[in-house]
Amino acid sequence: MVRLQIKIGVVLVFLALLTIGTFFVTPASASNFEPSQTITAPNIWDWGYTGNPNESEAFSVWANVTTHSGGLGVANVTINIFGPNVTVHDLMTFNGSFYEADVEAFPNPGEFLLYVTATDLNGQYRDGRTVYVTIEDDDDPTVDPLLTLPVVVSTSIVLAVIVMIFALMYDKRQIPIGENSSSSEIAS
Repeated sequence: MVRLQIKIGVVLVFLALLTIGTFFVTPASASNFEPSQTITAPNIWDWGYTGNPNESEAFSVWANVTTHSGGLGVANVTINIFGPNVTVHDLMTFNGSFYEADVEAFPNPGEFLLYVTATDLNGQYRDGRTVYVTIEDDDDPTVDPLLTLPVVVSTSIVLAVIVMIFALMYDKRQIPIGENSSSSEIAS
């Protein structure tokens, strides 16, 4: 019985020491431990585009993406585009120094939101800054050839006939120089 009481006492002291030991572990002392996986997403240092997307032209997107030291690496970099009737999530390819992708021209006018997302091999991701591209709607009136063609052709023909009539009238009024002198001699 005494042995049982000693064993129970030792177990209680051991449990008390384990419980008290956890009170001395603080976040400051826990920061000295190395985590088994990275906890930092990839860094998007800068990104941009070359070309004129706001003029409805195809353009290229580039991004400078790295992982912090000791990181496992970049899994993928994606260009994300949202706009009227457009949603694009294109993977960018690594060319040795930057990630890049070619993007087709936007099909319609409106405001388009562009940003880059980088994901590392642990599945952690980071979004880059957001860029807005606005394509203005053409305010030029469309010309309907079925309405304008008959009007333009008919007015051109009428104008040509009027010019020919005035040319004939002008030609009849002109008296040749040789005829003017001979007619004055006859009159005298």
